[in-house]
Amino acid sequence: MRALITGVTGFVGRYLAQNLLDNGYEVWGGTRKCPPYFINGVQIVELNLSRQDMIVNVLEDIKPDVVFHLSGQSSVKYSWDHIEETFKSNVMDSINLLEAIKNSSLKSSVRVITIGSSEEYGVGAELPIVEEARTDPMNPYGLSKLTVGKIALLYHGLHRMDIIHARAFNHIGPGQSLGFVTTDFTKQVIEIENGKVEPVMYVGDLSSKRDFTDVRDIVEAYRLLNEKGTAGETYNVCSGVCIPIRGILDDLVSFSSSSIKVIVDEKKLRPNNVKEYYGSNDKLRKATGWKPLISISQSLHDIYLHWKNTY
Repeated sequence: MRALITGVTGFVGRYLAQNLLDNGYEVWGGTRKCPPYFINGVQIVELNLSRQDMIVNVLEDIKPDVVFHLSGQSSVKYSWDHIEETFKSNVMDSINLLEAIKNSSLKSSVRVITIGSSEEYGVGAELPIVEEARTDPMNPYGLSKLTVGKIALLYHGLHRMDIIHARAFNHIGPGQSLGFVTTDFTKQVIEIENGKVEPVMYVGDLSSKRDFTDVRDIVEAYRLLNEKGTAGETYNVCSGVCIPIRGILDDLVSFSSSSIKVIVDEKKLRPNNVKEYYGSNDKLRKATGWKPLISISQSLHDIYLHWKNTY
């Protein structure tokens, strides 16, 4: 099977590319700027999603069986200050991709997996959150991802295109950028170990609980959705388990040889912070047989070692 991954050089794209290669796929990666080197076996192609003509040409050249659409702006915080850029990157580029597929010879043959987010649901849904829950995003990023999903399934209904929308909850793993709780905590731990700062961590609310899944399990779900998912459906990709932020921090601190003091900084506390947020993966499990295999402790240890070896 031949796959095209948009945003292949990103955090999730790299893991998905390796997963597909390991499972016998031919893998092509689309990116605006071709890196000097990448994963052996992945064929890199220049792909600007703002240009439908370029997308059509790439599609006709590669003739993929599936397109995993990972490209886009992925930060909630960034989206507040860059709303226009967020909607262009997430919504308009997705429309360009879908239009290009619709206008290509692959319209009726290629499967498309669009990637959404748990941020599409907002805070009003009953726990655990199921796919049929009310969607009421509370930030521009979540709204952009909800729009992508609705447009994608509209193309499925109107143009009979083979499209699945995946709503991924929090995913973590080695190589993730800063700006996420696990990487920000780990960076502080390593800085303390290296003697760059005093052995004190100032943190926000540690009582919140969130649904975390290792990125390697996330991309396995994406592959299985391609192989076993039903067109026109939306699937949560999540662990279904709530993990306290305090537990995340305790694990990371336990890996260190340093004695670290943790202080809650009132300046870091968020008003109206949601205490608990997790999803149901029943629909995904029933459709594909998927289940997460990498424990959160193992994932955190891998993240710690990655930072220790590279920072």
